[in-house]
Amino acid sequence: MLRKSKTPYIRDIYLAYLIDGARRTETDEFPIIEEWMVATTLPKEIIQWDRRKDVVDPKTTAICFYCHDYGFTPILGNPKVYVDKLKQYAMVIGVDASPYDNMPLVVQKSQIYLNLAITYYFGKQGIKIIPNVRIGDDRTLSSLEAYPKHTLIAIGTNGFVKRLDNRYIFANQVMRIVDVLEPSGIIVYGIEDDEIFGYVRLRGIPIYQYDSYTMKENKKDKIRLLSEECRDER
Repeated sequence: MLRKSKTPYIRDIYLAYLIDGARRTETDEFPIIEEWMVATTLPKEIIQWDRRKDVVDPKTTAICFYCHDYGFTPILGNPKVYVDKLKQYAMVIGVDASPYDNMPLVVQKSQIYLNLAITYYFGKQGIKIIPNVRIGDDRTLSSLEAYPKHTLIAIGTNGFVKRLDNRYIFANQVMRIVDVLEPSGIIVYGIEDDEIFGYVRLRGIPIYQYDSYTMKENKKDKIRLLSEECRDER
C-alpha cells in the first residue's frame, strides 16, 4: 500500500524559482540583474540558439536568442533543464522574448519580466551573461531599473532597421537606454545603422558589431555569385 507523503507537492507553474533571492526594481518589481553576473570580456563569435550546430568553439562563443521566439520557446517554459547545456559556452546574451510595442502594456511587461527573470536565473547559476536590453513602448522604460549601469550590454537589430519609422523609434529607444545605463560598451547583433547608433558614438561608447546569421548567409551568397560570374567570364 502506497503511503501518502506528509510533505505536500507544490507545482511551480509560475517559475518563481527563477527570481529566488533577486532584488526588485522599485517601480514594477522586475528582478534586477547583478553587475557580478555580467561578462567583462567579448566573445569571438555570437551564434543564435537555433543555429547552435554552427558553433565551432563553444569556449569562445556567446549564445544569443535573437531569433523567432518559437525557436527557444522550450527554454522559456523550463529554463532549469538548459543550464548545463548553456554552461559549455563562453557566455549567454540575455533572453529576447519579444515585447512588441503594439502589444497591450500588460503583455509587454510580462515579456520583459520573463527575459529578465530567466537571464537573472542563468547568471545566478554561474553562467556569464551579457544583458540583452529590450523594451516595448515608452511605458516600459521603467524596466531599465533592472539593468546594471556601466557594464557591457547587448542590443539586437534584426527586424528593426528595414522600415524608416521603425528606425526612428529604435534610435530613440537606444538613446534612452544609453542615457540611463551609461554602458561601458554595446554589443550589436545585426546591422550597425548610423541612424540608430550615431548618438552612441557621440557619447564615446564603444560599439562591438557581430554579423547576424542572415548577414552571414547573404555574404556567402554574394561570394558564390561572384565566383560563378568569374567562372562564366573565363
